[in-house]
Amino acid sequence: MTGPSTQISRYFHIQRSHQLGGIIAQLDKVAQLASEHLAADFIALFYRRPGDDAMILVACNRRQNVEVTQLNLLDKQWSEKDNTESLDALRIIDLKAAESEASALHDPFASANDFGFRTTVPLGDNNSALSVVTVYWLEQPSVISDETRQCLNLVLELVTSTMSVADRLHEVNDFSVRLARMLSILETGIVETTFRRAAQEITRVLGSLGHGGGSCFLVEEGERHRYVVGEFSGGDGHDAQTLDTIAAAASRSLGEIAQSDSTAQESRFVDLSDCATDEIQAAVAVDVTPDVEHRCALVIWTQGPTGFTENDLELLTVLAVTARNVLTYAVNMERISKSKRTLEKSSSRMADAEAFAALTDMTTGIAHDFNNVMGGIVGRVQLMKMKVDEGPMAAGLNQVESLAMEGAETVRRIQEFTRRTRNKKLSPMDLADVLETCLGDRPSTWRERAQATGVDVVCAERPETAVVDGDSDDLTTLMDKLIENAVEHSPSGGTVEVALVQKRSQWVLTVTDRGDGVPDEVRKKVFYPFFTTKTSRGAGLGLAIAHGIVVGHGGRIELDDCDPAGTVVRVSLRSSGGVIDESDITNRDGVSDRLRILVVDDDEQIRDILGDMLTIDGHSSTTCADGYEALEAIDEQPYDLVITDLGMPGMSGLDLAAVVHEKYPELPIAMITGWGTQLDEEDASLKGIKIVLPKPFHLKDVKSLVRDLAVR
Repeated sequence: MTGPSTQISRYFHIQRSHQLGGIIAQLDKVAQLASEHLAADFIALFYRRPGDDAMILVACNRRQNVEVTQLNLLDKQWSEKDNTESLDALRIIDLKAAESEASALHDPFASANDFGFRTTVPLGDNNSALSVVTVYWLEQPSVISDETRQCLNLVLELVTSTMSVADRLHEVNDFSVRLARMLSILETGIVETTFRRAAQEITRVLGSLGHGGGSCFLVEEGERHRYVVGEFSGGDGHDAQTLDTIAAAASRSLGEIAQSDSTAQESRFVDLSDCATDEIQAAVAVDVTPDVEHRCALVIWTQGPTGFTENDLELLTVLAVTARNVLTYAVNMERISKSKRTLEKSSSRMADAEAFAALTDMTTGIAHDFNNVMGGIVGRVQLMKMKVDEGPMAAGLNQVESLAMEGAETVRRIQEFTRRTRNKKLSPMDLADVLETCLGDRPSTWRERAQATGVDVVCAERPETAVVDGDSDDLTTLMDKLIENAVEHSPSGGTVEVALVQKRSQWVLTVTDRGDGVPDEVRKKVFYPFFTTKTSRGAGLGLAIAHGIVVGHGGRIELDDCDPAGTVVRVSLRSSGGVIDESDITNRDGVSDRLRILVVDDDEQIRDILGDMLTIDGHSSTTCADGYEALEAIDEQPYDLVITDLGMPGMSGLDLAAVVHEKYPELPIAMITGWGTQLDEEDASLKGIKIVLPKPFHLKDVKSLVRDLAVR
């Protein structure tokens, strides 16, 4: 009879080891020789590994022509419990004798095969026997001689030594299989470039070690918090409390591992037996920290009662070396990626700054000259309109005036975009009030568009107060531009939602539409001046102006997609702890019927137009071509008001205002300029300038200026 391959394969995995197959064949031969020597009908050899309770059937043999069945009963008899207490010790037992102790000698295998006699021989003491031979006879055998006893002892010693070698081969084979499995995963390459993903991949490899479970823990330096960044669990897994217990123990172990300078095996690992539970019998941790910013430990545990072998720790050592290298690579790649993103952002900001500076230099000069031309055209047209009756001529003049003002508006938008460079004084103000005003009944371009397309603009959320340091006019323009943009991109009958909420130390304004969204290739350009996706209307300055206002306020503006469709523009402004000035500025009462006004401008057309406008309004005007001439005129006679241009050769309007204000501090000064409103308000105020009127200006603007600033 050949050896019991089913039983032995269960224990030694014979299907994966040719070496073990040869050992088993030798044991089968030994069993055959012993059976012939004892004239036995059946003989079986058992072996017990050190530390195990149950005996394992390793070889057996039957006499020719003897049928043996239900071998599993014999295997079960020795594997279920320790039967060494009832060993026969070479005493031949009559299994059928009435005087036999049935409780101690019950042998289902013998009964199934009608064996009448049995003897069992252990190697060593009954309680510590490592190998046993059991012999069965159908008939009464001869008395066992001393020579036979010695022969059986030799057989048992051979079984013990052979199986010890087999155990070692099995351990080597098991180590090789597990190492090969682990290396096959590592050889495919862990190319994850983020620390978290790399840790998750490492724990996947950790699972190949074949134990109850494993985890990779990330512990932040100097923090009490710990994070499980990767986890593998075998069997039914483990509950969160068990994992947290192991994580806590692993966290404590990192410091102990890091402080150890010894290279001895016992110093490479930290025993986590103190966190053992009913589920987890043993656990160890090994440090795989890649740098001081990422403290990390690999933890492995087992549910088996034998704990960890030397092979287990060697495999964990191999994995720990690889894990540390992989995590170091991932950390370095994260840093490189972060540095690359920072560099790209810096390069982009530098390019934007250079482009903006070039645009500013170009537009300011062009705008000044263009505004002077438009100012002359508009002024002359308005004077001509006063001399003609209603009719075709008046209609034509209105059209010319409208076209000129439209051109001037385009220039004004360019100046609004570039005005972020001016040093404008910001003061505490209520952003919630600005929002309420914008959404109120005041006229606005977006309101006309919304009514025409059926778009509903609603306020989703607004606080009672939202104090920021800002300029009310600028922030009103900002909200108008954002709402106008959202309305233009909303479908007919759609809704635009506006909300103002506080997030930490910032107030966040969001304007959301339900349009088609913004493609990625367009999103990078939406804040560029003159960029527009509209083909029939708009100059592409709305969001560019909004961007300039936000940057001028030290805030941030972002554009994101909205779920399920649409776009949300998000503006973040720092909250202010300042107090809002509630004082009211009242206009001076009364204006004299006839004022003496000094007009200073190097452009003859503008001088004449202003003089004519003031004369028509009943005032007396004196015109000067430069600042020096103006100073002489002021010294010759008193004036009620000075209106001066900003950019003039020789002496600028600011220099003139400074001299006049120093000599005549009560004399109000107004400034007209083709440079728009790009003036330092604080500097202008110190020089006595009360109002800045951009070119081109309307007759009604001149009247309003005189009414507000004239001194009786």
